[in-house]
Amino acid sequence: MSKPRRILHRGAFTLVEVLMVVAIMGIAAAMVVPAMLQGSTMSLQAAARMIVSDMLYAQNDAIARQANRRVVFDTAHNSYELTDASGTLLDPSEAAGRGSFLVDFSTDSRFSGVTLVSAAFGGQATLEFDPLGTPLVGGAVQISGGGHKYEIDVTDITGRVTICDLSGQ
Repeated sequence: MSKPRRILHRGAFTLVEVLMVVAIMGIAAAMVVPAMLQGSTMSLQAAARMIVSDMLYAQNDAIARQANRRVVFDTAHNSYELTDASGTLLDPSEAAGRGSFLVDFSTDSRFSGVTLVSAAFGGQATLEFDPLGTPLVGGAVQISGGGHKYEIDVTDITGRVTICDLSGQ
């Protein structure tokens, strides 16, 4: 008497299943890749974060050293710097991992395509913090790049810093 043969089914995908997975991956890639290629938008966001970070650093340094600190914007040269009350550039060796307190959007590859549009703090292009960390006057900085425009606002008295996307996207 012979034993009945067992038919072994190997686990495999059909052609239809493989084609469906490839189609789904293609659709996903079509949506993700264009967003990843917009480097100028990322550069603009990085520039906005850098400006906010430097504003907060100047504010905290003013409190820690009990001396006025400034963030001086130069729209003509697309740059800004952190200085003391006399206009001397702050020493980067006092900030761990910091290269310089002069940021030039035109030459720094991290910020390619970013333009410093305007800076207005009571009619000046300088944000100054007193020894208590209070801005002498509030105001705003506008930067643009990649079809987007951001405004970085600093409120009077509190020195609260906020970012607003002006491009409406």
